[in-house]
Amino acid sequence: HRDLHSFPTRRSSDLEQTPELLDNDNAGATTFVIQPNGLLTSLATVLKQEMVKFNKLLGKMKSTLRDVAKAINGLILMSDDLDKMYSAFLNNAVPPIWTKVSFASLKTLGSWIKDGVGRVEFFRGWLENGLPTCFPLPVFFFPQGFMTGTLQTFARKYQVAIDTLGFRFTVLHDDDAIFEAGPDDGIICSGMFLEGARWDTDEWLVRESRVGEMYTPLPAVHFQPEAEHVCKEGLYECPIYKTAERKGVLSTTGMSTNFVTAVELPTDVAPETWVRYGMAALLNLTD
Repeated sequence: HRDLHSFPTRRSSDLEQTPELLDNDNAGATTFVIQPNGLLTSLATVLKQEMVKFNKLLGKMKSTLRDVAKAINGLILMSDDLDKMYSAFLNNAVPPIWTKVSFASLKTLGSWIKDGVGRVEFFRGWLENGLPTCFPLPVFFFPQGFMTGTLQTFARKYQVAIDTLGFRFTVLHDDDAIFEAGPDDGIICSGMFLEGARWDTDEWLVRESRVGEMYTPLPAVHFQPEAEHVCKEGLYECPIYKTAERKGVLSTTGMSTNFVTAVELPTDVAPETWVRYGMAALLNLTD
């Protein structure tokens, strides 16, 4: 009874803390520059697509938080969706009505909200300040589209067919000069975690996990577009997944809803070793 009595007040507080929508009017001078061909850059298009998805999520959060507080006060009917939302809050779970329009995540409600706010603020910084030099890959609703946008940028710059392009990868040191101004081509991506192995910062390659270490961070990686790319010997093609669930379905774009791409990492053992270890990179941990 006490929880029910205080619920509208707590939800009103949550509503006040919900980030504001991402507004095109707040775009910086260099964010949405129209090119001579009359189009936005590929990565600016990716930003717009992500803004639409986050604004849809934020709008749903704001409207349903208002509605559930009204329903508890008897001002509107407590619908099935609102009832499930109330129950989810009591169990520290993300409400199903939010999950339907959410980014992929297995987190509990508290961690999910903190994660979501961080994602929105990253895109707000990109919107207002222009293209970042380093991108946390976990922030994207659709990181596969971000990968495609990067390849499109390279294809237009060098007049090559996009379907001939792939990525080669360089794992970067924290003091690498490339972080200052960003790469001439490609993107720097951070925020990946290895499961089933670890990154050896002394030898700068993949090693077996230490006892008790389930996840270990992978340093930032330069994704460099390259025509007719072929994975070299001695590299392990490490799959990247959005969540630890490691499964997905094909979306309407023909891409997996969970698998993102494979990053090639150096190893001094046969790459098949890491397949047996079940090694993969994850963008979002479950906590």
